[in-house]
Amino acid sequence: MRASLLLLLFCCLCNQSFPQGAADDDANRVIKSPDDLGRKIFRAIQNNRYKQAKNASALILTQKDMKNIGHDLIKMIERKIEGGTYQDPADGHAMIGGIRSTFLNEEEIKKQFAKFEQEEKILKKSFFDIHASAKKHGFNWSQTKHLRTDSSQIKPDKHVPLPMGDLYIHFTADNREFRIKLPNCANPPKIGWLMDSDPLSLEIVKTK
Repeated sequence: MRASLLLLLFCCLCNQSFPQGAADDDANRVIKSPDDLGRKIFRAIQNNRYKQAKNASALILTQKDMKNIGHDLIKMIERKIEGGTYQDPADGHAMIGGIRSTFLNEEEIKKQFAKFEQEEKILKKSFFDIHASAKKHGFNWSQTKHLRTDSSQIKPDKHVPLPMGDLYIHFTADNREFRIKLPNCANPPKIGWLMDSDPLSLEIVKTK
């Protein structure tokens, strides 16, 4: 996770639990891979169902989730320190200090909760903008086809021991290829893959 993502991905939280019931598809299931996350978001955009996308984002985490993630990350780093992973153990201890000041700091959590409404408004607008852009690009979402989820930008982070990065959902529409960018996706312990609350974006893939 980038340093900023410590605040954006896991601190911009909504104090709610996972929704229940078939109406929200598999919203309460852990997303096990970047490809599963990409396919879930693609289906949500295809069907213009923002709530399904939100349920696969950091916005579904609760304050309790955040604290649990913080404790789990600290345990992971402590094991790495004990195992000699860090050339300088002070690097690991500094990382633990950063996690405590972010994931386990009540004042920091309150600050991020205060930003929640604006963060979600931006994500929600980007979601509906992408769905509406089909008209501008001259295609119908019902006739689009998922090609692949590019997870090549997912890397182990320097600040916390989590794989994270941008995902790109590639799909075809009217004999053209497009991709949707999901910024700053991550796989927090025991939670599963989630996208951040940053805005989504759509672009045409240029072919040679």
